[in-house]
Amino acid sequence: MWLLFSSVFLMAVSPNESVNAYRTDVKPVIDGFIDENVWENCPGETCDFWQFAPNYGEGMSQSTTVKILFDDEFVYFAFFMEDSLADLMVPALTPRDNYINGEWIAVILDTWDDGKGAFSFETSLANSQMDARLNEHGGWDYGWDAVWESGTTSHANGWSSEMAIPLSCLRFPNSEQQVWSVNFQRILSRTSENGWYSLSESQMMADLPTFPELTGIEGIKGSLGMEIRPYASSRYYNSHTADETETEGYIGLDIKMGLTSSITADFTVNPDFGQVEADEAEMNLGHFELFLREKRPFFMERSDLFDMPFNLFYSRRIGAVGWNGDVIPIHGGAKITGTVSGGYSFGFLDAVTGRVWEDDTTLVTTAANFGIFRGIKQFHGYSYLGFSAVSKESWQQEGFVEESNNAFAFDGVIEIGENHIVSGSAARSWNTGMDEDGAYEFGFQRVRSTLSYWLNGRQVDEDFNVNSTGFTTSTGYRSANTGIRKTFRPENTFSTFSLWANQNYTTEIDGETFENDTHAEVNGTFKNGWNFTASGNYAADFFDPYEGPDGKFYDSHASAFVGGGSNPYGPLRFWAGTGGGQYENGGTYQNVTGNIRYLPVPVLEASIAGNWFRTFDTENYNWEISAFDNRSTDWQSVTFKLAYMFNPDMNLRLFSQYSKFNMDFDQSVEVHTDELRANMLFTWQYLPGSMFYLLGETVYQGDGSGDFEDPDLGLYAKLTWFLPI
Repeated sequence: MWLLFSSVFLMAVSPNESVNAYRTDVKPVIDGFIDENVWENCPGETCDFWQFAPNYGEGMSQSTTVKILFDDEFVYFAFFMEDSLADLMVPALTPRDNYINGEWIAVILDTWDDGKGAFSFETSLANSQMDARLNEHGGWDYGWDAVWESGTTSHANGWSSEMAIPLSCLRFPNSEQQVWSVNFQRILSRTSENGWYSLSESQMMADLPTFPELTGIEGIKGSLGMEIRPYASSRYYNSHTADETETEGYIGLDIKMGLTSSITADFTVNPDFGQVEADEAEMNLGHFELFLREKRPFFMERSDLFDMPFNLFYSRRIGAVGWNGDVIPIHGGAKITGTVSGGYSFGFLDAVTGRVWEDDTTLVTTAANFGIFRGIKQFHGYSYLGFSAVSKESWQQEGFVEESNNAFAFDGVIEIGENHIVSGSAARSWNTGMDEDGAYEFGFQRVRSTLSYWLNGRQVDEDFNVNSTGFTTSTGYRSANTGIRKTFRPENTFSTFSLWANQNYTTEIDGETFENDTHAEVNGTFKNGWNFTASGNYAADFFDPYEGPDGKFYDSHASAFVGGGSNPYGPLRFWAGTGGGQYENGGTYQNVTGNIRYLPVPVLEASIAGNWFRTFDTENYNWEISAFDNRSTDWQSVTFKLAYMFNPDMNLRLFSQYSKFNMDFDQSVEVHTDELRANMLFTWQYLPGSMFYLLGETVYQGDGSGDFEDPDLGLYAKLTWFLPI
């Protein structure tokens, strides 16, 4: 997720202008007050920020002053955000890495000054923190967390903020004279202004190559320090379904160390992810499994570096769930990531998973070793050459034969001029019991512009399969995708207005067409933050090779969707949409979705979201009668979330979801399932980087007749310590 969606803070300056930092021998007190001598004696300037939204290119209505210091351990930032209506400022008290509407300031540092990546540090008036890593494509990775200091305070004419960022959490060249690039972003809540120091002309808010230089930093060295996070946890679980109660205790360890000024190693022993929020139930009427978002910290950090062509690596494969519903344990893992001179970046991940047993007698899942490697040679701009290799090895165990799954890929991009790129990739997989086979892809795209267009082609051979380490859906096909998008920034009425259309065409390698879709869409955001979207889709006749034992031909179909909502950064936000038309498997469908979020007071946030999706008289294969049949489905889901903040380091969050699914074939018995799940998570950062978690959860399963069975209950506690060395 981007920093605050359309909110990352940066100040406007000519692309050729630089910002200077000054050495200090006195560490500032990080309390939000910037009237001590160390700051009074530091040169600074009142800067103009330029709006990315709602009025692109206009000056921000309130001024901002910036000062920068450094010593051998930290780089320090002081900001004063003037506000002529300070009584209307919104503090934005929120859990870490969770943006809500309010006053925010951020600093974004490209410590290599190469436009390939950056660190972002953000704080609100309430001193809530966010931090992330950015890539050159404008992506924000909030799975990255650092331990840093911040302090804020309000004044009669605005607010001020201080940040102390340890050099140990940054990576930078090993040179006497440092040249970094920097940008700043400020959010002004009452006017919904998203202001930047250096304003991007493209669709990306943070266009790294356009950042001004940060000069003056010299005589510093990268830290090779170590961070140790041991943990202890306990778990009580009562399963009504299995008629058993479990009480367990765990200990484990996470270690981070700097191998060089630009290379970091992460190790984990018996990692525990019990505090991670459970996945929400989602509707799935398709042939393939759902792609789930990664939430586990060990895998989230530097996840962008492990992005691979053809989805060779899907981190949810490691520590997945066995066929009996038990989570496959991860005994340990190691990850080494970094950048070396010459534009080389790399990431290596290795993890060992354990066995899963059914009733202590039947082996469900064997132990296995996962090895993942990604290497990139970066050239000018977007240009790069990459290599990826993945493997899963499982040895002979308890009647299971040895199994090996491997794949590799080459990929690269050539930048043509400043706004066009040509890309290509090729991969090969070889697995036990399958033939070796390949996949190939090419693309042409316009980037860094409000006008973008693209053309992509792909072929995946029949036996190409990376599902042991990655995510492969269909195989044996050729596809082409082309499209165009234009974003306007009108002076009146709209903040942004965009039009886009694309065409997808996919055939089996041996002939049948199973996708021929045309999609068109319009999106707009008004100056007051209200927004809308409307789209239409037309699909020609196609063949579905996965429906039934031999596949099925379906007629053309068309559908449409419209939606809109209020300012997403207001205290009361709502969004609703509805769609419908002809369904892809024949028949028709209807969909209604919406959500409401409300902040009645700064410390309390409540939201509710619902989805209702129905299909009518579709033609699907009924495996119960071994024939095609008419099917109707009804999916209903309501999710409620509540978050209460005691202070920036302590919060309480409630998650609950009710989901219901009905499937009715004309010639067989109706299937009815429903579920009610809820959990409450208390989080306390009792020391910087050290956390206490307490989680209670309950799950009610439907009995098939509309009633619920007795619930499954769980209680989980975890304590982590942050020990910097």
